[in-house]
Amino acid sequence: MKHIKLYEEFINEAVKFIDFKFNSHKDHNPSCDILQGHLDSDTFITYGIYIKDDGARKTGDEFMEYYTGENYNVGSSKKSNSRVYGPDKIPAKYKAAWEELKSKYESEYK
Repeated sequence: MKHIKLYEEFINEAVKFIDFKFNSHKDHNPSCDILQGHLDSDTFITYGIYIKDDGARKTGDEFMEYYTGENYNVGSSKKSNSRVYGPDKIPAKYKAAWEELKSKYESEYK
């Protein structure tokens, strides 16, 4: 029973953003818009959505990316790591934060 409680606390732990950055399809990736939510100076997650088909993905397909470390922030002491997740594979820890990014994208950048 104790393990379940710890797991539930981990899932419900709030992820807080310290900053946001929007990468428009017009000046970043011609197939998708990406909104970054920075968790600290070395780590961010994204809400991404394809705004046009690119062969492998269709317009409206959504995703989350996780980035941390020296490849994404020069001088970082963290080891570089990145992952891409489809909406149904987002780790529970980041699901609510990803939904927050999605809502922000839809209200401010769409």
